[in-house]
Amino acid sequence: MAAPYSADEDRKKKELAELREKYLRVYLTPEARYRLNNLKLVGNETASILEDKIFELAVNGKLDHQISDEELKDLLSKMQANKREFKIVW
Repeated sequence: MAAPYSADEDRKKKELAELREKYLRVYLTPEARYRLNNLKLVGNETASILEDKIFELAVNGKLDHQISDEELKDLLSKMQANKREFKIVW
């Protein structure tokens, strides 16, 4: 049996997701949004992390311009450079 507060939690999650999408529409150019959505479709976890960071900056008022596709590519490449690769040899 589901807990009575689950409907309220679902509503809050939906509102947060809508707010997040709104901020991403405002702070990303259409080309940057398209690139980020493509990355999400292929299951790239870096895209979700970057979305979280952009949303956090926007909510806190620390983002004062739209992020272009070129800026997004730079951010993505920096994030990928910081990622460690593990190679397992049998």
